[in-house]
Amino acid sequence: MRVFVIDASNMGPELQGGLIGVVGSVFPDAAEKKECVETVARYAADGWAIAADPRTLIGRLAALTAETACVPFLAFDRVPQRGGPVVGPPPVPAAARVLG
Repeated sequence: MRVFVIDASNMGPELQGGLIGVVGSVFPDAAEKKECVETVARYAADGWAIAADPRTLIGRLAALTAETACVPFLAFDRVPQRGGPVVGPPPVPAAARVLG
């Protein structure tokens, strides 16, 4: 599991206490799950907001822990997968773009 600090200086006041991101392995073992809950709970107790991809198991654990601690949770929708492309909406075809 990896935890990283996200610059929230240009974000809303609810995130000014700090924002951390959490990512983990695709198939986390019990130790990684425990580390996730403990780490997120520790940061949340200090008022940090939490960001993760709720489509992953670690992301769902981070979201539930943040919710339990009553701190903001931000869902990643574009988390790079190891060795793969960035996950997100497909690009808009040139023919469908509105020219202004």
